[in-house]
Amino acid sequence: MAVQNSVPGQDPRDSHREEMLDDQAASVVRHEERLVINRQQEETGKLRLRKYVIEEPVRQEVTVGHDEPDVVRTPITEEERQSFLDGRELPLGEDELILYRTEAVVQTVRVPYQRVRLVAQRTERTEVIEDTLRKERIDIETDDRRA
Repeated sequence: MAVQNSVPGQDPRDSHREEMLDDQAASVVRHEERLVINRQQEETGKLRLRKYVIEEPVRQEVTVGHDEPDVVRTPITEEERQSFLDGRELPLGEDELILYRTEAVVQTVRVPYQRVRLVAQRTERTEVIEDTLRKERIDIETDDRRA
C-alpha cells in the first residue's frame, strides 16, 4: 500500500495543498557568523635618496724628473786624429742636445661610478587570526502532553 503524503480529505494534486501546508507549518531561520578577513595597506614610512658632494684628500706618488747635462770627454781614436790632421784646418762645428723635464700635471675627471636605486621588497608572513564566531542551533522540543 502506498503512503499518502497529504492532509486527510485533500487531493494530493490540489494546487492549494502547498498553501495550506505552509500556513500550518512553523519555521525559523538559522544564522551563523562567518569570519571575513580583509587586508588594508597603510603607509609605514618614506625613504629618500639624497646626493651630495664631500671632499676627500688623496695622496698618490708620481715620479717626475728632468735632464741635466753631463760633459763626457773621451780620447780621439787614431782614425779620427788622422782625418783631422789631413784637413789641416781646425774644424768648426756645433751640436745640440735637447734637455727635457717631466712634471706632474693634475686634473680631475668626473666618471660615472655606480647607480644607487631604492626599491621596496615585499616580505610576507602568515598570521593566525583567532576569533569567536556565533552559530545558531535549533533544537526541537516536544510537548509530551498529547491528548
